[in-house]
Amino acid sequence: MKTNKMLASAMALALTTMSAQALADTTEDLINALVTKGVLTEDEGALLSKANDKKVKNTPTLSNKGGKFTMSSADGKNEMAITGRLHFDTLFSDIDNDDIGGVKTQYGSSEDWSDYDVDGKSVASDGEFLVRRARLGVKGKLDDIWKYAAVADFSKKGKAKIDEFSLKLVPSKSFYAEAGQFKQAFNLEGLTSSNDIDMVERSWINQISPHKKLGFGIGGEIDKKSTWMATVYQHNYNDTDTAIDKGFSGRLTHNFAPDKDSIFHLGISGFTEDYSQTPKTSSNGINATTTTATGNIVGTTHAALFNFKSSGNGLKPLASLQMSGAPLTNGGASQYGKVNLDVERKFGGLEAIVAKGPFKLQGEYTAGDYQANDGGVYGNTAEADINIGYITAGWILTGESYAGSYKGGKFKGLKPASTFNFENGKGIGLWELTARYQHLNIDNMWWTTTGDYNETRFRGANPTSGSVHESYTQCTSSSKCSMSSHMFGVGLKWIANPNVLVKWDVEYTDFGSELDPADIGAKNSSAAAIDSETLATMRVQYMF
Repeated sequence: MKTNKMLASAMALALTTMSAQALADTTEDLINALVTKGVLTEDEGALLSKANDKKVKNTPTLSNKGGKFTMSSADGKNEMAITGRLHFDTLFSDIDNDDIGGVKTQYGSSEDWSDYDVDGKSVASDGEFLVRRARLGVKGKLDDIWKYAAVADFSKKGKAKIDEFSLKLVPSKSFYAEAGQFKQAFNLEGLTSSNDIDMVERSWINQISPHKKLGFGIGGEIDKKSTWMATVYQHNYNDTDTAIDKGFSGRLTHNFAPDKDSIFHLGISGFTEDYSQTPKTSSNGINATTTTATGNIVGTTHAALFNFKSSGNGLKPLASLQMSGAPLTNGGASQYGKVNLDVERKFGGLEAIVAKGPFKLQGEYTAGDYQANDGGVYGNTAEADINIGYITAGWILTGESYAGSYKGGKFKGLKPASTFNFENGKGIGLWELTARYQHLNIDNMWWTTTGDYNETRFRGANPTSGSVHESYTQCTSSSKCSMSSHMFGVGLKWIANPNVLVKWDVEYTDFGSELDPADIGAKNSSAAAIDSETLATMRVQYMF
């Protein structure tokens, strides 16, 4: 009997050491059965039950929520989940090497270099295949009021880069405070996860949006229909300037929908930034026509105030204002080449969503300006006004409602009612058809041309003041430049399950005027007549 008691006790204790919460009742039932059969006394059973209760109370649990593995404390107040995403793109552009190639003149004859002398600064894409995002990290909560995230991105040449790193205090739904690197309070599409956006790439607005920056933020829900957010942040990840430069952003939203199957979202947001930007060595290197007072040939530096791409991840630059920095004497990295530019930019935005069941219209409009100067070193300045807008129409072919994925003033991702089962082929997942129109307008663009050292330039589609060849465009206060481009796109999305998604997009960008590959356009007239781009993209996406 004593041996049986020891074996029974060992079995019960072994069961209590198992981490699964589901075994708690089974262990208790086993102890009660052993007591009933007389294998254990009531005191021994009570002692084992107490040990079992204590063990279960302090045993963490491991769960699988939508493909995301989460470890939670027994009381549910602490969690840690492994999170990640992989976005793999296939691209096809109708712009090829013949469009952005050049010619070489050697020994008195011209040789066609169109197959390999490609303008590296005017490219149609990063390649036919692209790892757009490759992120891995952890997210979780502490004591039920702290939330944290630490995520790295490995998509840039295999090097790890901090994507998100933050700690958030959330004492209630109406208020939170956050510190670290996180998304700023601007732009509905920008605040929507890249896993959940309508098309493969976000709109032109997100090419000027502040996105993830280092700083502090506060926000919350005013009620179940309204949200607010305000942040202060640093524009550059590494700010080497001695001046204290800050950015500020804010956003306010409200959903006027009368029922749970509808969305009538209106929002307003904005940001203002004052920061330093270090010019880099220019692509055109030494300019033999520009010399110092002593006759030394100098090199040039530039800083891109803005740099827009065409459709999706297509041709660049479609529009880029590059402000001249200080010269580099004889091409060397002189101290003057390290003079930073002072940049100010201010933008405001409006956003709206109207949705009912499987139908949705979503749109945003933002407008603002850039102002930059070299701190009075040479008296160089540059200015430009920009306004951008888009409207997207969506139709969920399988009937799911958009309202089910709307939460906290943004979309959290559509969930299929019938997930596709890869083992037996059952279920169809969620199918969505989208269409988008957007425009980009740049107005009142001009800069000063003081001294021989100013080579501020506009690269991209020809603005109203002239063509963009080897000499680039010159815009002055008496002859300001403007340009306008438009984009049309359609997309099809298949969400197989909460973890696997495939997108197909075709987007057409009308540049508004001809674009000459900047470094070679004057050398090869046959390469100087690009006025549009059609880009087809497929994305295979895995997320957890």
